[in-house]
Amino acid sequence: MPTVTYIGRSHIRRNCDSKFPDWEQNKPVEVTAAWLDFYHPRLDEINFRIEGWEVSEDIGNDGIPDEAWSRKDISAWLANYNIKPKGYATKSTLLELVATVMSPDGVAETEELVAESAEEEE
Repeated sequence: MPTVTYIGRSHIRRNCDSKFPDWEQNKPVEVTAAWLDFYHPRLDEINFRIEGWEVSEDIGNDGIPDEAWSRKDISAWLANYNIKPKGYATKSTLLELVATVMSPDGVAETEELVAESAEEEE
């Protein structure tokens, strides 16, 4: 799991996410990759050290997986939403899952796609 450490000048800094406590200087905090996908633009290199996370190229610069993302990064993004296709899933299959997750009625569609990928495996 990625960690973020505040290394700025002051002892405490307000966190950009109100659900998290304020940053304490030199105290590593574990965060999810999905959290970093959303908040990393607010964490500058001068004041924060990020470890255990690779930035994926993001065509839309929106934190949502697209064709530029690697298969591994897309799988990790889906895992943050508790979506894990059974067996091997191609990159295009994973991107279909992402599209259904992001659609308003994506829950039922996502369950169907996960079931289909499991059936194809067998």
